[in-house]
Amino acid sequence: MSPAVAATSAPPGTVIPESQYSIASFDSQSPAYPAPPSLDGTAKAAIDGDVNTEWTSLATAMPHWLAVDLGATYNVTGLEYSVKNQSNGPIQNYKVFATNNVATAQSTTGDWGQPVATGAFTQPNSNTQVQSVSFNMPVTARFIKLEADSTVSGSNYAAISEISAFTSGAAVAPPPYGVTVGTLGPWSNPDDTSASPFIDKDGTFHYESAHSLYGLTDSRSWSFNTGDNLDTAVPDAAINQAVSPTNPADKNSDTTERCNNSPTGLTATFAPAGSNYAQRDYCDLTQLWVDPDTGNWYGLVHNEFTPQPFGDGLHFDAIDFAVSADQGKTWTIKNQVITTPFSTVRGDTSTFPQQTYDYGDGDPRLFVDTASGYFYMYYGSRIVDKTGSWAAFYEHVARAPIADKMAPGSWSKYYDGSWQQPGLGGKESNLVPVSPANTTGYTPTASEYNPLMPGTASVQIAAGLMPATSPLFVMDVTYDAYLGLYIGEPQNPDQSGNAPQQYYATKSLATPKWTLLGDTGSYTTASWYRWFIDPANATSSNIVGKSFRSYCSFGCSNGSASEYANVTIDQNAAPPAPVIDTSKSYTVTNGLGLALAQQGGSSATKIISSTSAKASAAWTFTSNGDGSYSLTNAASGDALGVSNDTAGRAWGTNLSVTPTAKPGQTAQQWFVIPGTTPDGTATGNYRVVNRYSGLVISLPAGSGQALTTPFRSWTDSSGSTVGNGAQAAAQTLTLTPLN
Repeated sequence: MSPAVAATSAPPGTVIPESQYSIASFDSQSPAYPAPPSLDGTAKAAIDGDVNTEWTSLATAMPHWLAVDLGATYNVTGLEYSVKNQSNGPIQNYKVFATNNVATAQSTTGDWGQPVATGAFTQPNSNTQVQSVSFNMPVTARFIKLEADSTVSGSNYAAISEISAFTSGAAVAPPPYGVTVGTLGPWSNPDDTSASPFIDKDGTFHYESAHSLYGLTDSRSWSFNTGDNLDTAVPDAAINQAVSPTNPADKNSDTTERCNNSPTGLTATFAPAGSNYAQRDYCDLTQLWVDPDTGNWYGLVHNEFTPQPFGDGLHFDAIDFAVSADQGKTWTIKNQVITTPFSTVRGDTSTFPQQTYDYGDGDPRLFVDTASGYFYMYYGSRIVDKTGSWAAFYEHVARAPIADKMAPGSWSKYYDGSWQQPGLGGKESNLVPVSPANTTGYTPTASEYNPLMPGTASVQIAAGLMPATSPLFVMDVTYDAYLGLYIGEPQNPDQSGNAPQQYYATKSLATPKWTLLGDTGSYTTASWYRWFIDPANATSSNIVGKSFRSYCSFGCSNGSASEYANVTIDQNAAPPAPVIDTSKSYTVTNGLGLALAQQGGSSATKIISSTSAKASAAWTFTSNGDGSYSLTNAASGDALGVSNDTAGRAWGTNLSVTPTAKPGQTAQQWFVIPGTTPDGTATGNYRVVNRYSGLVISLPAGSGQALTTPFRSWTDSSGSTVGNGAQAAAQTLTLTPLN
């Protein structure tokens, strides 16, 4: 956002009549003067049409501000400001904010996000002089806030005689959702993948990232950081410097050997002589998951292989998966899981006889769906002109039952509205946003890319013979427990860095229909590598609340290589309906016929038969206002949770209750996730997820106490006790109201 310049010429468009305005909120106002005009000093004086009256703040510390309700939503192009010619009051440095959210606008503490304009006014030469602010682009908003950060005289009084907003047209329907960008934060470790955060079986937090550079002596590594959370994690030397005991050339600090001997690497060929590509395969580990049966670490592997397919400077993509049985020190890349439906042989003019070719499938983003028990993998493909330039970018999705642990044959690609194609070589639909012109959310099969079609990509796209770049390309996904929606954050199609980040949502992953929720307005980014983090725990990308951190590595705002933005997505008219009726008490029972209860006079929980449920088995859910809940025993009022330390995140931690709830402590906060069948139908059951650990409430037979264990949708028959609860039914909960 570039600063707006105060000017005497009006903003573009027409003025919105002041007769529609009302005051939404303000930080302070002076009392009305006893002599006429009686509005002088009050907030209402700024919209009364009289330049001889003004809003005057109290002389408390800056900033001071006034928010105006325009009476309807408009595409606002700017505003005009006037103030009396006086020593105290005229604003100098200012910020302008905009929103459609009623609660934000009417609150004195609401987060309006990033300003839509900044700049400086000057001392007026008369009471009637008007200074204007034109926005860089129209902003769809009902509420406008003018903030005074300083005054011309340096006093702490700020004043506005009149404020008027301008619009490019008539009132418009307000968007149902609003995206607000708050403060920006530091992120100091960018890499060539998104960071992959996860918590291990002992409660230790890690995140992983990777890079594979192309030159002979360039760095290629899989890097791990360990600590309490993403803010405090530091490089883990024990993992990063580990070497395979059977092959000293295979190590995390140099993955050349590992990549070249991966399943994809063994099918690859070296580049022609004189190429900048020194190896036949480059592979990055990304998007990790820990198996509750074994404790092994699993991850997807993005491969770039067979350089210079048609004498250009590019390569092909494919996706493998890897497993570590020793907490990341050594890895085995097992198999390919997602490959393109097209050839990946260099110079294959039989498959690609015209001017374009398909780059393959890569850039995976994994989402572990607690509702359905499926992995969902979002990944991209690219169409390339044989001259060596990327031309069109497409988004796809595949899924696999989590119980199958990423095995190659378990993945199915989404194609033509169903999960009918295999992950290896199957056809794949290009996902696109739902619109009046496309209600399915994917490109019609007849309009997909056809390598037999002549012409460059741009020529074909212009003629409607090939899809243009999908706005959903390389999309990170999380579950927003506040909205009850899956949220998608794609790479920005506009890589100039001057366009806002877009956010999309779908109610179901089984029948994805991604719809634009909104964008970040004046916060612009090219956004190469992104991921979500719930700021309340700073460890989880899988479930977030009303506000979240949106991390970025490379292509971030203002050319930055790394940062995060605090983002809030909210409904503009009214808050979303809660998952559960908080006015009632419930018994919490599982699929084994067992119920959660508190031991009388104790901080411990116990598991009892649901048929003998007593007062100690009645529980109340209290909304925290951000998608999470506090869970208290209805008889004692004690709050359910785990300890706020590493041990509290370990698998099999006993649940406990404390006499006093601790507001804001994530160890006592819970996400209630409704279960679904594979086709997206609600089951009527729930998983209750601890916000601090990411583990779910489990009531295993024979345990005696309730536990938090990893999510599972299958029963382990191996006899392993690693996951501390092998039955899915032990954590599949029914919430039955008692009143």
